[in-house]
Amino acid sequence: MTKREETIKHLRTEIAALESRLDSKNFLVVALQEQLHAHETLTTDDRRNQVFRRAAIDITPDTLNREFSNSEPVILKNMSDALIALGGRLDFKFAEIKALNEITDKINSGMFFDEVLDHVYENFHALIPYDRIGVALIENSDSARPLIRAQWARSQYKPILLNKGYAATLKNSSLQKISITHEPRIINNLEKYLKKNPKSHSSRLMVKEGIRSSLTCPLVTKDNVIGFIFFSSLEVDTYKNQHIGLFSQVAGELAITLEKSRAYEDLYLRNEFIKKVFGQYVTNEVAEAVLSNDGPLTLGGERRKVTVLMADLRGFTPMSEKLSPEEVVDALNIFLGTMTEIVMNHGGNIDNFIGDAIMAVFGIPVSKPDDAERAVACAIEMQNAMAFVNAKIEGRELPALSMGIGLSTGEAVAGNIGSEMRMKYSVIGAMVNLSARIEGMASGGQIFASEATFDEVQGIVRSAGHLNVQLKGLSQPVPIHEITGIGGNYNLDKVMQND
Repeated sequence: MTKREETIKHLRTEIAALESRLDSKNFLVVALQEQLHAHETLTTDDRRNQVFRRAAIDITPDTLNREFSNSEPVILKNMSDALIALGGRLDFKFAEIKALNEITDKINSGMFFDEVLDHVYENFHALIPYDRIGVALIENSDSARPLIRAQWARSQYKPILLNKGYAATLKNSSLQKISITHEPRIINNLEKYLKKNPKSHSSRLMVKEGIRSSLTCPLVTKDNVIGFIFFSSLEVDTYKNQHIGLFSQVAGELAITLEKSRAYEDLYLRNEFIKKVFGQYVTNEVAEAVLSNDGPLTLGGERRKVTVLMADLRGFTPMSEKLSPEEVVDALNIFLGTMTEIVMNHGGNIDNFIGDAIMAVFGIPVSKPDDAERAVACAIEMQNAMAFVNAKIEGRELPALSMGIGLSTGEAVAGNIGSEMRMKYSVIGAMVNLSARIEGMASGGQIFASEATFDEVQGIVRSAGHLNVQLKGLSQPVPIHEITGIGGNYNLDKVMQND
C-alpha cells in the first residue's frame, strides 16, 4: 500500500469516527473531507497537511510526538475532549492561514506599507493579543551610525507618545541583539524591565502610554534585519513562546511587503510627479499612456483619425510692439491659460504653443466617436471666452483681442517625433497643415471647419454657410464652413464679440 493510499485509508477512518459523533457540517469534518478529496484527486495542499499534523501533535503529550494518522487509539471516554481540542486547534490554525493569506493578497495588490499595517491592526485581534502595534526601520545616518526610526503606530488609546519620526541609535540598544540573532523578544513586565534599564527612553515612553507587555519581531529580508514590528499590550504576562511562531510569520510577510511597497511607493510618487509636470502640457490620458508604456519610449507613430484645432490672435504682434516684453508675456499667459483650460476640459491635448497661436488635437492617444463634436464645442467656448480674456487685460493699452479658429478632421500620424535625446508626442500630416490654412482664412471671432469636420457634426452643428476658398499649397478650391453653434449635448452658440 502506497503512502497516499495509507493516508486516504486513515482519513476515511477518522471521518467515519467523527461523523458518528459530530454534525456533518462541523468545520473539522468538512476540513477532513476536503483533505480526503484532495488526496483522492491528487490536489493535496501540503501546507494544510502540515497544519493538521501540528494540530494533532499539540493535543497529545510532547513525548509521544503523535499524529492523528498514526497515533494510538484514543480511550473512548476521552474521545470527546480530544475531538473538541483538535477541532478548536484546527479552527485557529486555519484562521491563521487565512489571515496570513490576506496579508499576501495585500502585498500582491501593490498596496502601500501603511495600508497593509492598517489591515493587520484592524483584522488580527482574534489571533494576536495587542492594544498597540508599531513598526520601526533601520536607516543609515550621516554619521554612519545606524538609527532606528519609528515609521508607523496605531493603538486603542491616546495619545501615542512613541510615534512616527522618533529615532534612536541602534548600537548598544536592546534592539541590537535582536538584529544580530534574528530572534524575537518577549517582555512581559515592562515596568520591571525599565527599572533594570533606566536609560531606555523608548521603554519609558511606552510605560507612560500604559504598555506593560511587548513582543518584538525582527523584519528580515535576504537574511538582513531591516526593522522591527512591536506587538504591545496594556496587561502584564500577555505573551507566551507559543505566540512567537505566528508573530514571526506576520513579521516575515511584512518584511516582504516593505520591500515591495517601498519600490511601489517610489514608482508611484515618481509617476505622480511626472504626471503633474507632464499634465501641464497634455491631458491625463496622454500622460497615462506614456507612463504605462512597458518599454523605453521610441520614435515613430501610427495612423489615427484626429481633429486638429488651430487658434491664433489677430493683429497681436504689431500691437505687442507698444508693450514691454514683461507685459506681452503677461497678456499672452492670460490668453493661453484661459484657452488651455477650455481645451483640457473638452478632452483635447495641447500639441503646441506657437507665439500667440495654439494647436490642439482631439483623438489622441485614444480615438473617440465624439472627437470632432468636442473640438467644435471647444472652439465655440474658446471664442466666447475672449470677453473674459479682454476683461483681464483691460488697462494694458491694448485694444480688444480677437481670435480666428480653424478645424480639420482626417488621418494623421500620431506618435513620438524628434530624436532619441529629445522627443515630443505630436501629430503630423496634410490635415494638420489644412487646419492651419483654414485658420488663416478666419477673421477675428470666426470659426471655420473643413468639409470632413462639418460632415462629422452636421446633425447637430449650426452654420452661417460655406465658402469655396483657394488655400495656399492646394491646387483645387476647398469648401470651408463657418460654425456658429452646436446642439446635442452641448447646446452652445457663439456670442458675437461686440455683444
